[in-house]
Amino acid sequence: MKHGDNPLTLETRREKLGTSVLTATSVLFVRQNLPLPPPEFVADREGWTARVEGVKRPGEIRVAELKKLGLATMATVLQCSGNGRKYYKHDPSGSRWGVGAAGCVMWSGVPLRQVVEHLGGIEKGARYLTTTGGEPLPEGVDRNLVVVERSIPIEKALDDCLLAWEMNGEPIPRSHGGPLRLIVPGYFGCNQIKFVKQLAFTRDQGPAKIQQTGYRMRAVGVKGSPDQPPMWEMPVKSFITLPTEQTPVVAGKFRVMGVAFGGARAVSKVEVSTDGKRWQRARWVGPDLGQYAWRVFELELERRPGPVKLYSRATDAAGEVQPELRNENERGYGNNSWRDMGVTVQVCESSDEICLTPPPEEGAVKPRGPRKPVELSEAGKRGRTIFRESAAPPCSTCHTLADAEATGAVGPNLDELGRSVQQVRATVTNGVGAMPPFDKTLTPEQIEDVARYVFEATRRD
Repeated sequence: MKHGDNPLTLETRREKLGTSVLTATSVLFVRQNLPLPPPEFVADREGWTARVEGVKRPGEIRVAELKKLGLATMATVLQCSGNGRKYYKHDPSGSRWGVGAAGCVMWSGVPLRQVVEHLGGIEKGARYLTTTGGEPLPEGVDRNLVVVERSIPIEKALDDCLLAWEMNGEPIPRSHGGPLRLIVPGYFGCNQIKFVKQLAFTRDQGPAKIQQTGYRMRAVGVKGSPDQPPMWEMPVKSFITLPTEQTPVVAGKFRVMGVAFGGARAVSKVEVSTDGKRWQRARWVGPDLGQYAWRVFELELERRPGPVKLYSRATDAAGEVQPELRNENERGYGNNSWRDMGVTVQVCESSDEICLTPPPEEGAVKPRGPRKPVELSEAGKRGRTIFRESAAPPCSTCHTLADAEATGAVGPNLDELGRSVQQVRATVTNGVGAMPPFDKTLTPEQIEDVARYVFEATRRD
């Protein structure tokens, strides 16, 4: 399912997950904070260099050199922090992921601690590893507003993190951060930096917006700040992969399958229910690839014809149980609600019966109708000037919008997105992702004009 073209955003269909423990690279979800670098930017895989700071012997090191320092393989769940966002009722900004912004991947690379040892160890006083991605940055925009740079605790960095150059037995493709990606087992994907260009052991968390105010757990309506919990460790989670709304079953006995993982800990058990009250323990299928991988489970059920709701609930090694309800928060992060993850399946009388009309794929970007001739109100005309010239930086620097003759490639293509006045107003006011909030540089009236303009300029029948 496609959520966007620029940056490229793809979700794996539910039924494509859990047929084996590892998720094929060809169907793994894709999430970019910035546009993909051109192929030539990452063509020299062996010669790709990353700078290491905060060690006794700082300097640059090539992938070819990293490969001589050691080798480890590890299976981990890779999951976007916004996976499950579509279930939130307040329509958070960001891709409306269902369950498919997750997968289980086998990584190969060198343990980060061995790189540190090779460079003489860490300088005193460091508390964090701050990793910077190498994506080219747009001109005319403050580096800290757009750079992909995240910090994690130094204890985690030196425990089990990898600098990986291979996934599922092949070189990491460009869409997943090759030639070099930081792998942080048990942490959300936003911390697993692609195109690694710098690793710095620092006293404080990095200054980039994506670290200081982005990916923070905060209440609905509250702006991001450094004192809010960062999106680091993933919680325990499971979901059904087969059957789904798209795959009816015949009355009688049928098999339920799914995946379960413990996030930062191993998963210990998973249960299945048809009413959310009575639970049956499922059995594991396939190999256990370690505490950071997910497990595939199955359970045989028997049902009469009609709709049935299927839920799964996992428990991790520490006894933490997957909750019934989601944690309400501004950005729709960290959803592991078993009720939200449930599926409604049609049970047919026989295999000859057609008892299902497939619903539209929720969350994916729907094809938009034909463009209407742009007719701007007075507010829209004022907003067009602000969009192109007055905002700092101008919105046209980062966004594509045909009416404004804007071809920016950092933010979403507004011609494709189709947002309401209310949604644009909230995004411009509060910021989202790499986009800064404009509430301090634009008046409420100016923000309203911009929101009106974007809506009017992108309206469809």
